[in-house]
Amino acid sequence: MRLSEILGKEMIDYTKGEKLGVLSHAEFTIDEHSGYIHSLEIPVSQWNGWRKQKSTIRFQWNKIYRVGEETILIDPSQAEVQSDYK
Repeated sequence: MRLSEILGKEMIDYTKGEKLGVLSHAEFTIDEHSGYIHSLEIPVSQWNGWRKQKSTIRFQWNKIYRVGEETILIDPSQAEVQSDYK
């Protein structure tokens, strides 16, 4: 599977079976020497009053349960959230 094929897949909460949304933009952390993917980072932005709050949700690649033809099964409780808002 090519990395570009992951975009456009629906993300599903593995524990609850809920739809989390379609993956439209993501960045991957890749080990230069081995070529293995370490993590999947998804930028998220939302309005908080008058300011737009930006954050990044990071999933460790070994915490992604399955990447199927149309879906990606993940456990959101395993995600790390980094907020750029100060």
